[in-house]
Amino acid sequence: MSSKIKTKFQTIKGKFGERQVRYLTAGSGPVIFLLHQSPKSADEYKPLMEMWSNDFLMIAPDTPGFGASDPLESQKVTIEEIAEATIELADALGIDRFGLYGFHTGAIISIALAHQFSDRVEAISCNGVLVLTDDELEKIRAEYLPPFEPQWDGGHLSWLWSRMREQLVFFPWHERTLDARMEFSISDPSILHENAVEVMRAGDNYRSAYGAAFEYRLEQFVPELQVPALITAGEWDPLCKCLEDLTPSASTLVESSKDQDQALEKSRAHLLNHSKNISVDLPECILKSDGLTKIFIETAVGDICVQKKCDGSDQNPLVIIPPIGGSSKTIQYLSNELSNYTNMMVIDLPGHGESVKDLNEPVLDAFNQAVSDVISDQNIQDFSLVIINHHGCLSKFINENKNRIDHLILIEPWFLDEAFIEDYIEKGLPEIDKEWHGGHLNQYWHMVRDSKLFWPWYNTVIDGIMDLKPQLDEGQLQHEVTELIRSESNWRSAMINSLNASLEIKIDLKTTVCFRENHPLSQSQYKKNNFSQLQLDDEIKNWAKNLKSIV
Repeated sequence: MSSKIKTKFQTIKGKFGERQVRYLTAGSGPVIFLLHQSPKSADEYKPLMEMWSNDFLMIAPDTPGFGASDPLESQKVTIEEIAEATIELADALGIDRFGLYGFHTGAIISIALAHQFSDRVEAISCNGVLVLTDDELEKIRAEYLPPFEPQWDGGHLSWLWSRMREQLVFFPWHERTLDARMEFSISDPSILHENAVEVMRAGDNYRSAYGAAFEYRLEQFVPELQVPALITAGEWDPLCKCLEDLTPSASTLVESSKDQDQALEKSRAHLLNHSKNISVDLPECILKSDGLTKIFIETAVGDICVQKKCDGSDQNPLVIIPPIGGSSKTIQYLSNELSNYTNMMVIDLPGHGESVKDLNEPVLDAFNQAVSDVISDQNIQDFSLVIINHHGCLSKFINENKNRIDHLILIEPWFLDEAFIEDYIEKGLPEIDKEWHGGHLNQYWHMVRDSKLFWPWYNTVIDGIMDLKPQLDEGQLQHEVTELIRSESNWRSAMINSLNASLEIKIDLKTTVCFRENHPLSQSQYKKNNFSQLQLDDEIKNWAKNLKSIV
């Protein structure tokens, strides 16, 4: 069996409302769920899934509110609720019984699942669990999980980076004492960067499962476990000492491991020994009853994430392409509202959002191929196409499909001359290196923030000031910065090639260009083409209503 890891979504309708769960799957054999630590996502398990692909059929979901999974509709999320949510996922996938491997928070969720749903769980392996005294828990509540809220100056990103480093120096990270000092090397900036970005994706929701794990008094439930359980931790892990505070049940083995490799091998052997080899065919994602549904579509360049809404009518859909460096998440203000008016799809371009990240061909070729394959997969004959900012990124697709595109809608397109493009490529697309001090995160933040104030963003002098209402909502900026960073290996190349391609594109189909009144590009050369014009509201949240008249 190939170890290829597939990314999927599933829609769940249950106790916690209608929600979508992103999960990874790979391998064949007995079914096991892999539950990740906080505040990360299932992506941390990709190396393990490669290692275990010949032993298990693995399901690795993003915990609710992390990665690309929706949060739970709950006043205060508990580990017991996360366990219930995991059972809802198993039900939606048609999986009756399964094993569990969990690391840190995932280990605690595994214990809760085994305790609450012993009839569904065949075996669990837990790597690293936390046992707290009442005093320790009070300190954790007070200091461990401060709010993570975007600040206008990007200061929250400086805090975040320091927080990621500090947890490698002290445990708990806020206890800056000799007793709390750990013997860890500071991770490479690339690893710290990955950890920081996972928190940025979760936002303030990072406190949900993280906080729930601290509140769960697992030492009360371990003695009652009835399923075969292995609870271990590597000797390097500061949680290893917590094993001494556990009283195992008759079916539970509690023992330390020399290192992570040994802990993983013990876990693999334990789960294999206690799991039945039951064949399972994972279902396709069902559509949500309302709004947009996330699905993955297999294309020649990899799996592409699409948000779609279809009411079953013959209405030609609206296909929306987010800007380069953005994703479906950065244009929710537009897509969520437009979905009330029309059938539509939002496509995360390759290298962006939740779509495939590793591109094996030139970036624009990947863009054009992916969009073409998505349209074909969905059996779409005629459609309207909305492109935000960078129309050059799909120049080939537009030219090849002009007889199928009913209406091309360009939102604040970049019609630029060659001299300006050369200047922008030189000054506006910096190569941003990951720095040991984390300053690169603030570099991204201020680049995006300044793009709302100056044109071009690096022209921060009087003649660069945009006469527009500043769009400086910190939450929207956070989405845009996060998604730009997540596309970091692709956005710069995509921008360069798209800007150059925009000089060659010949648009000879029904086209409307949409600008805010005083946008610096609203008077550019597009007028030579006799395109229709639509004025956009100063507030981007109103753009969907502006577009309603033409879609």
